[in-house]
Parts: sequence; structure tokens; C-alpha cells
Amino acid sequence: MGIKEILDILGYILAIIGFLATLFKTIDIWINFRSFKWKEVDKLTKNLIKQISDDMFVPDIIVGIGRGGSILGALFSGNLHVPDKKKNITLLGIDRIYEWHNGERIEIKNKMIDLSPLKNKKILLVAGDVLAGGTMKFFLHQIEAVGVELIKTACLVKSVTASYQPDYYGKEISGDFRMPWMYKGYGYSRDSRRPTKEK
Repeated sequence: MGIKEILDILGYILAIIGFLATLFKTIDIWINFRSFKWKEVDKLTKNLIKQISDDMFVPDIIVGIGRGGSILGALFSGNLHVPDKKKNITLLGIDRIYEWHNGERIEIKNKMIDLSPLKNKKILLVAGDVLAGGTMKFFLHQIEAVGVELIKTACLVKSVTASYQPDYYGKEISGDFRMPWMYKGYGYSRDSRRPTKEK
């Protein structure tokens, strides 16, 4: 057997290994992908409201991170038990701003966020998800820096590999997911992830 035949066989073997690796990764993503429906979000949110109420934690302000945190925060705002029942809990939405340059994510300071009114308040910091935990920790440190009375954290779903453990979470997941507000085919994007075409 000559060198050409050996190289051909080696090429076939590498092609098969590459195909099997791609197939395995595709199956793994497909098996672990979760598509949440509103019914499940409703159930998880009610469970979170119960956890927070059982803990007798009544925040003065709910701070929702991004779209998911603002949606969940709005549900908390109108449904968490407030002893005097004369008002809903105030809701503040905050978000990070990113740009991508040469494959690197650059954070742009969000000048619309003023956290000073949170001083001496009890805060519930809410995210739709905690996958790695970086964004939750980022805003947690920023809010703590203004001198709040107490801050607790909550999310709808938390990754099993998250580096941050929120005080309250609805479900632990091991793969990627789609929430019902992430309309398929309507351009929803997670700008913290590398876009297909960079600016």
C-alpha cells in the first residue's frame, strides 16, 4: 500500500470522525434544548411568588434585567403580596449594551441607568435566566454600591453550570432554551452572544 492510499484512508477516517462529532453535538443540543410555553412560565412564576412570599420578603423596588427580567419583574410587581395592598411594587428595567468588534464583545456604558434612587431600599433583582451568572453579578455589585438596605435575586431558569446562585429560581436547566416571548422568525436576538454578522 502506497502513501497515497494511506493518506486517502486517513482522510476518510478523519471525515467520519468529524461527521460523528457534528452529529453528536447536534443531537446533544436538540436533546437539551428547552422551548418553554406560557403555561410553564406561569407555573414557574407562581412558584417563585410563593417562594418569595414564604420568605416574607417584600421589596420596595423590583429591578428587571433585560427583556426576560422585565417581563418576570412585571409579573412580580403586580402579584407579590404587599401587606397594605394600596400599591403595586415599583418596577425598574435595566440592561447592558454591547457592540461586537473583531470577534470581541465590547460593553458600552448605559447612560440611561441611574441607580441612586435605590439607596436604602429593599431590592429584588430579577433576570429571566442565569446561564453563567455574569450579568446578575454585574448589576448586583452596581446596586450594592449605592447602599441598599437589602437585595435578593431571582430568575425563572438557572443553568446547572451557573457560577452565581440566585436566592430564588424556578427551574434548573442543562441546555439552551427559548422563552415564549422569544418569537421565532421575528428577529429576537440575544445581543450578548456573538452575532452572525458583526458591525
